[in-house]
Amino acid sequence: MPTPNKPKMPAFNPELKKAIAAFGKENTPQNLNIVLNHLVKSPLLTPVLFDLNGAPAPKPGPDGRVQLPKNTKVSFVMVNSNEGKHYYLGFTDWEAAHTWQKKAGQGRQIVALRFDDFANMLQKNQEAAGLVLNPGENSLRLEARLITSVKKQKDSFTEMQKAREAAQIHPGDKVTIVEPTVLADALLDPICKVLADAPGVGSAYLQIMIVNETRKCYLLVLDGPKDDKLFAAVAQAARPYLLSREQKMNLTITTSVSPLGQQGMRGSEPFYRKGVGRVVEDDDE
Repeated sequence: MPTPNKPKMPAFNPELKKAIAAFGKENTPQNLNIVLNHLVKSPLLTPVLFDLNGAPAPKPGPDGRVQLPKNTKVSFVMVNSNEGKHYYLGFTDWEAAHTWQKKAGQGRQIVALRFDDFANMLQKNQEAAGLVLNPGENSLRLEARLITSVKKQKDSFTEMQKAREAAQIHPGDKVTIVEPTVLADALLDPICKVLADAPGVGSAYLQIMIVNETRKCYLLVLDGPKDDKLFAAVAQAARPYLLSREQKMNLTITTSVSPLGQQGMRGSEPFYRKGVGRVVEDDDE
C-alpha cells in the first residue's frame, strides 16, 4: 500500500541512463542524438543549498512537500573540470544522485529540474560552462553551447507544433483560400533553397488561408510526398520572415494529394518548380 500523503516522485526515464552508457562505449553523433532526444523529455535531479536568511526551517505539509520562505536563496552545487570550468550537475535518478553524494561526502538537498531549467540557468550564468550528467565513472559532459543549440531547436519544434494545432481545420469550419497580394522574397527565397535539396518536390504553391473569417495563415502546398523532416526544414527557413511581421501569421504546410492541397493549387501558379527554382511571373504589358 502506498504511504498516505507521500509526495509524488518525478517519473524518471531509464532510457536516458542507458543512452549515456551507450554513448560512453561508442562516441558517435547518432548516440549523442539519442541522449539529447531523451534529455529534453526527462527530469533530472540536482543538489542545492538553501539559505533561509535566519528563518526557521519549514516543516513538510500534508502532502510531504516543503514550502520555502519567499526570501530563501537557492544555490546550485557545481563541479569543476581540470580546466577550471564550472558545471551544473544533473542525475538521471535517485540511485545516481545518492551514489555521488556518498563519494563526494555531500549531504545536500536534492531538487528536480527539467532540461529547460538548466538551459535557462546556463543562459543567465555566464560563468557556467555546461552540464555534467551522472558525474562519476559513467558521466557525460555537455557544453553550454550545445545545450543552447538544442534548446533553440526544441523551442522551434514546439512553436511549429503549436502552429499546426492552431491551423487545424475541424468539421464545419469555413475555409477561404485567396492569392497573396505580394510574394515576399524574404519568405520564398529561403524556402526555395530548402526545396532545391528535396528532389521529391516537383513544385510549390503559396496561398493565404482564412478559417471562419477570423484566423489567417499562409498555406504552402508541396507537390510531393509527405516528409515531416522536410516540413520542419521549410518551417525553420520561413521562421525569420514570419517572426519579423508586425501581424504574425503562421505557416501551414500540406501536400498536393490532400484535399486542402488540391484546393490550394486550384487556379494558382507555382512559385517553385523542380529544375527551375524560383518562378517569377512577368507582369502583363
